[in-house]
Amino acid sequence: MITQAAPHIPATHYLDNRIFTDPAVFAEERDKLLGKVWQFVCHESEVAGPGDYRSTQIAGKPILIVRGQDLTVRAFYNICRHRAAEVVRKDSGNAESFTCFYHHWDYGLDGKLRSVAKPAGYEAVKLDKSELGLIAVRCEVLGGLVFACLDESTPGLREFLGDVTVGFLVQLGTVPLEVFHFHKAVLKTNWKLWQDNNSERYHSMLHASNRISLPWVMGKTSPMKLRIFPHGHSGYWTDGEVAKVDYSRGGYEGIIGGALPGMRDSEMRVINLFPDLMINIRSNVVRLDRMVPLEAGVTLVEWRGLGVKGDSAEQRAIRLKHHNLFWGPTGRNLPEDVIAVESQFRSMCADGVRHSILAREEDLNPTDDANLRAYYKEWARMMGRAASDIEVSA
Repeated sequence: MITQAAPHIPATHYLDNRIFTDPAVFAEERDKLLGKVWQFVCHESEVAGPGDYRSTQIAGKPILIVRGQDLTVRAFYNICRHRAAEVVRKDSGNAESFTCFYHHWDYGLDGKLRSVAKPAGYEAVKLDKSELGLIAVRCEVLGGLVFACLDESTPGLREFLGDVTVGFLVQLGTVPLEVFHFHKAVLKTNWKLWQDNNSERYHSMLHASNRISLPWVMGKTSPMKLRIFPHGHSGYWTDGEVAKVDYSRGGYEGIIGGALPGMRDSEMRVINLFPDLMINIRSNVVRLDRMVPLEAGVTLVEWRGLGVKGDSAEQRAIRLKHHNLFWGPTGRNLPEDVIAVESQFRSMCADGVRHSILAREEDLNPTDDANLRAYYKEWARMMGRAASDIEVSA
C-alpha cells in the first residue's frame, strides 16, 4: 500500500483512483447510480418497425427494447416470469412474439403473456396470464435516442436532461437519421475512464490528427466553450463564431458536404450525457458512444455512426469516409484512445499513484477540466462518497 498524501489543491480538483479500481465501488455504482438514472440504450432506427428488438443490459440487469405493432418503443426486463431465464438471447432481430427457450412461455410485443406450454397443468391454481407479462421498464425517445430507466422514482427524461438538449436536438431530431455503422468491443478499463476520455479535450495532444486539425484546441483561447449543465451533463460548441476542423492541414479530403441541421461544414460539437453517453457531431456525421459496465475493469463499449436516412449513395459514401477516417475500428483516433484508457487502468491497479488531477482552469476553453469536476460532483452526490477519497462521505 502507498502512503502518499493527497495533492495540495482543492479536493474538487483531484480524484481517488480507487473509484475506478475497487470492485466494492463498482457494485455500489450499479445500485446507487447506474440503476437510478436514464441511460441511452439504442437509436430508434435500430427498432424501426414492428417486432424489431434489441437486447442489452443496464446495471447488470438484462433488458429488452422492442417496437410494438402500435409503433410504440417499449422496454422490459428480459426475464421470463416462469423460471427467470432470459427470454431473448440474440442481440437484435425481428419477432412476432418472444418465446422463452426453456419452457416455451410466449410473450407478445407488448409484453403480455400470450400462452404457456401445457396450460392444463396450471388449472388447479387458476394461473392468471394477465398478471405474468414481462415486467416493464420506463422507456422514452428523444431526438431519435431511446432511453430507459430502472427506477420509478427518478424524474422524467426531459427533467433529467434539462437544457443540455439544446446541444443536440436540432442536429439529431430535425431530419430522420439512421445507424449506418455499429461495432463494439470489450475494453480492459473502468467505464468512467472511457467517459472521461470522451469528455476532456486536453488529451487532443494524444492524436496526431487533432494536433494538426484542431488549432482552437491547441491555442490559449478558443471560440469553442465548455457548457456545464445540472446532473453532470456537459458539452462544448460555439455560438456563431467560427471554430472549424481544418481538415486540409492533415490532407483529409472527400469528407465535407451534407451538413446536418444546425451544423456548418467542418464544424464539430460534443455533448456528454451523465453517466455514460457521448454524442460527437462532426458536421455531417454523428458518433454515439454507449458504455455497458461489466466489472470494475471491464467495459463493453458500443459505437454507432449516424447519417441521414434516404441519403444518396454518393452522400452516404462521404459520411462513411468521414466517420471511418477518425472513428472506425481502424480510424486515426479511436484505437489511440483505447490504448490510453487501458494503460490508465493497468497503472491504477498497481496503486503506485493514488490520485488523478483535474485542476485545469481556463475560462471554459475546451481543455479546461470544469466539465470533469462537474461530472464527479454529481457522481459523489449520487454515491454518497467523495470522489477525492472513497473513505469520506460526500
